[in-house]
Amino acid sequence: MRIEARRPSALVAMAAIFAMAFTALPGVSPADASGDGSGGKAVAHRGGGARVASAQDEAPTAKLSRINIAGVPINAVEPTLGLTKNGDIFYTAFQSNTRIEVAHSGDQGKTWDLRSPEIGGRNVHSISVDPYIYVDKDTNRIFNIDLTVACSYMSYSDDLGKTWTTNPLACGRPVNDHQTLFAGPPASSPTVGYENVVYYCWNDVGSSSCSKSLDGGLTFSPTGAPAFPGVDPDAGGQGTNFCGGLHGHGFVADDGTVLLPKGHCGQPWLAISKDEGATWKRVQVAKNGTANHEAGAVMDKKGNIYYVYIGRDRLPYLVVSKDGGKRWSKPIMVGAPGLREANLPAMDLGAEGKIAFVYMGSENSPFRAGRDTQRSYSKTTWNGYMTVTANALDKNPLFFTGTVNNKKDPLIRDTCGPGRCRAVFDFIDVVVGPDGTAWGAFVDGCTAICASGASNIGSEAVVGHLVGGPRLR
Repeated sequence: MRIEARRPSALVAMAAIFAMAFTALPGVSPADASGDGSGGKAVAHRGGGARVASAQDEAPTAKLSRINIAGVPINAVEPTLGLTKNGDIFYTAFQSNTRIEVAHSGDQGKTWDLRSPEIGGRNVHSISVDPYIYVDKDTNRIFNIDLTVACSYMSYSDDLGKTWTTNPLACGRPVNDHQTLFAGPPASSPTVGYENVVYYCWNDVGSSSCSKSLDGGLTFSPTGAPAFPGVDPDAGGQGTNFCGGLHGHGFVADDGTVLLPKGHCGQPWLAISKDEGATWKRVQVAKNGTANHEAGAVMDKKGNIYYVYIGRDRLPYLVVSKDGGKRWSKPIMVGAPGLREANLPAMDLGAEGKIAFVYMGSENSPFRAGRDTQRSYSKTTWNGYMTVTANALDKNPLFFTGTVNNKKDPLIRDTCGPGRCRAVFDFIDVVVGPDGTAWGAFVDGCTAICASGASNIGSEAVVGHLVGGPRLR
């Protein structure tokens, strides 16, 4: 969910979603040999969407896992996930009564159980405006943090969700919305009882603000100046220069550098902090605009920064900086062959030059840059795309992109952005696992009769991953 000064209907929209009957029924039969609704073989391509037939044999296969508990699908919006060092998967599921459940799989998504924070057998996270889960890859600690707008509460676990410690006041300061929680090595501060600094950034309408915890999530304090101001005359933005506070997922590099990406005043920007958020350097990474507040940014051990965003033409782009954000490469359109429109990008890092990113995308959208945008989307279908590359630092990288769902059984029908995407809402997620496999968190908002052409119905939790292809670690 998001709260914006110009969009007071956000809570109304949320209530409308909750009122839906989340009926979980099967969609159309998939075409792939597995018969499980997966997207099948990915496509090898270069920037600009040019296929590379000679590399097609190296392409991974995109697979889909539906999160069922004892055979019953569970629901989700704004999905996030995390993987532990031994490959256990954790996904935050948003139930229709706003209850949050933490779903867990110990067998690569084949089966699932619930590992939700509980006290006395009762779910501690009984209500949430925004769900969010994060697994610290260094420590295996699982963080589950939920918004109440006025504040937020968080639980963390060090034993794969069997027991949890709950902090009911993890908000930094109100108003809290559209949060991201992430962790990494300290740049200067001594930590207490936990090796990493835990960061929590959020949209407070007027800015993109952050707080940090030096004790593993027990207490939080403001970091300093906001990463982004809500009103930014220096950004060269649109109209009144009100840019809002919505941003992408945060990231901490091995040297403690903090990155927070944002579609800011109609352009892709990145906030960089070398002092744990006390101060920020804001840089515009490209000039071809953005149609989305979401963006992804990661930084490898050598200081190379990778940034993915949606351009003004509503297609995904990648830029790279090899000098810590001072200079940026020419934007490369990294959408799959045939892609017409994309939304909600997110990114994760495997190793130097090895990245994974996800987005929602359509191959039959009526949108064309520079043309009439009032065309009907009633027949438009949207899929969950996953892309990996092992040579992102090259001048002409090779990409492998697949849809986690079979295209005959879409995840969304009708519009999906720019910005909010129906049952998905504001963001999706991707994580590179310990073995180098990319995993993505998605929502299937097109179950039952929707899959055959009717209106959207359903909001099922689904996870995708790529089998084979280049290893990212």
